[in-house]
Amino acid sequence: MATELKSEERIPLTAAGRQRIEDEIGRVETRMAELRELVAEAHDDRTADDDERAAAFAMLDELGRQEAKLLELRAILERAVDATPPKADVVDIGTVVRVRDEDGEESVYTVVNPAEAAPSQGRVSTGAPLGQALVGHKAGEKVMVQAPSGAWQLDILEIGLAA
Repeated sequence: MATELKSEERIPLTAAGRQRIEDEIGRVETRMAELRELVAEAHDDRTADDDERAAAFAMLDELGRQEAKLLELRAILERAVDATPPKADVVDIGTVVRVRDEDGEESVYTVVNPAEAAPSQGRVSTGAPLGQALVGHKAGEKVMVQAPSGAWQLDILEIGLAA
C-alpha cells in the first residue's frame, strides 16, 4: 500500500475495502501496543546485555514502521469516498463483472481502487491491465487485455454491484 497520494485526492473504496482497511488498522494498533509493552519491559531491564539491547532497538524500529503504516491507512480512510456506482450498467470501481475467456472459462472479478486490490481474492485494481481493459465497458462487449504476459480477449457476460 505504499502508494503516494496527494492529500486532497479522493479514494473510491467499496464497503468491503473500507472494512478491510479498518480491520488492518485494528491489527496494526494491537501490534503497536504489544511492541510498546515489550520496549517498556526492555527499558526497565537494567541487566540487559548487548543482544537484548539490540533486540529492543529492533522493536523500536518495527514500532516506527507500524506507526507509518497506521498513518497511511488512516489517510486512506480520511480521503475515502463510497465507490458504489448508482447502477451496474458499465464496469467501474464497485462493480462485479462476470467474464468468459477465449477457452470458454468464466471468471468473476470485483473492480476496485488500487488501495484495496487483492488479485488472489478476485479484487482487481483499475490500475492493473485487466481492470484497465474492463472499465467503461458494458455487458455483451468484448475487451482485449494487454498485459506483460501477453494479450487475450474477454467477453463481458454480466455486471453487478459489489456487496
